[in-house]
Amino acid sequence: MERLSPRDLVNLRVEDRGLPMHVAALIIFDGAVRAGLADSGRAGLAGPRDLARPAGLLDLDTLRVVVAQRLHLVPRLRQVLYRPGPGLGLPVWVDAAGFDIREHVRARPVPAPGDEAALLRVCTELNQDRLDRSRPLWQMWLLTGLADHRAGLLVRLHHVVADGIAALAMLGALCDPDPGTAAGDVPAWAPEAVPSGRELAADQLHRQALAVTGAVRAVRRASSGAARLGVLARQAGQLAADGAAPRTSLNVPVSGHHRLLLVRADLERARAVAHAHGGTVNDVVLAAVAGGARSVLAARGELTPRLVLRASVAASVRAAPDPRATGNRVGVILVPLPVAEADPGRRLAQIAAATAARKRQPPVAGPNASLLQRPMISMMSRQRLVNLLVSNLPGPASPLCLAGARIREMYQIGIVGGNVTVNVGALSYAGQLNIAVVGDPEAVPDLAVVAAGMADTLEQLGADVT
Repeated sequence: MERLSPRDLVNLRVEDRGLPMHVAALIIFDGAVRAGLADSGRAGLAGPRDLARPAGLLDLDTLRVVVAQRLHLVPRLRQVLYRPGPGLGLPVWVDAAGFDIREHVRARPVPAPGDEAALLRVCTELNQDRLDRSRPLWQMWLLTGLADHRAGLLVRLHHVVADGIAALAMLGALCDPDPGTAAGDVPAWAPEAVPSGRELAADQLHRQALAVTGAVRAVRRASSGAARLGVLARQAGQLAADGAAPRTSLNVPVSGHHRLLLVRADLERARAVAHAHGGTVNDVVLAAVAGGARSVLAARGELTPRLVLRASVAASVRAAPDPRATGNRVGVILVPLPVAEADPGRRLAQIAAATAARKRQPPVAGPNASLLQRPMISMMSRQRLVNLLVSNLPGPASPLCLAGARIREMYQIGIVGGNVTVNVGALSYAGQLNIAVVGDPEAVPDLAVVAAGMADTLEQLGADVT
């Protein structure tokens, strides 16, 4: 019996306060789809058919069939949250009795001219609303009508299903390294019954007993408890030393709407630049974010000498990579961004030194996320801890295929909420460093200035912007 974690319960409460809590990815396919892969027909129907349409385009029926064939590799995608009665514990993951692939894999045409701007407008529209909690918490939208006979795919997953790393693992389970890979044996699936009240009560008693045993062991291991308290004390001391984040026009209550822009760079060149400045690819991304913030604040007349913004950088707290991992296991590292520094190289070196120092301690709100996040729910729109949100995920090093179509590009798409109006998500894929810049269009109507400042910084650093 799998229960929702206390940390993920907080994510639901945050969403109840108006902030959608999901992760998303945008995939862009090559124009041509190679033939040679057969399936077992539409979901629930027999009869082989070719995965390549005469026009060479990925189609909705094919995508539904292929995804349905792989769902046994990602069981969470056929499960919903069941809330037990009082005293029976946290919500439980149970099989969705009426699961229908057609409710989750859908299509939307991109209006003419089918260019990138039109694609991104459709993505922001589809990614706007909360996922329906009465169904499995995910969606795929096949986006047709792109120029050059390409297709797009918007994938949405709730944070209680997966964080960024787990989402990539789930997506990887649905993909293949080659367009001609066969699906293999597909086991039959039938939903299991919802646990009875007696089973839920027994499970809750067992968990409570384990919690008491764990507490006793923690008391006996006074040194480990003291070490944990020491970590919390150092984190609190760092937050106190940092003080409040500066006030800027980037930090106002969000409107609930989004705009999306893309920035592309070469991964190997970005890695070489990072090593030359004693840092990592993540530091290059942060230097670019600082450059984008510098550009927009300068245009708004807010760039002051020695101005340092603060970015909340997502950091995994998973013990080890696990392809079966689900749920949200993310903490944050608060990194200073010296936006007043005009030279991109010096800015990168300063950021690399700062992140190296911050990484010596566990991420803030890592193991203690449920304790630290709960009091933050009521103050999201007036927090003074951070100015920007940043995430960088290591994606597949080699190209992948889905439903017989080769994936050309892949991006992670974040959300903005509270009073943080800009969110930058980077994702490495097959030699690319792909960056999605999300902003609130009312608070940041000049989001293009942010994206251009990031691209300019990457160009000056030698990361070969494309």
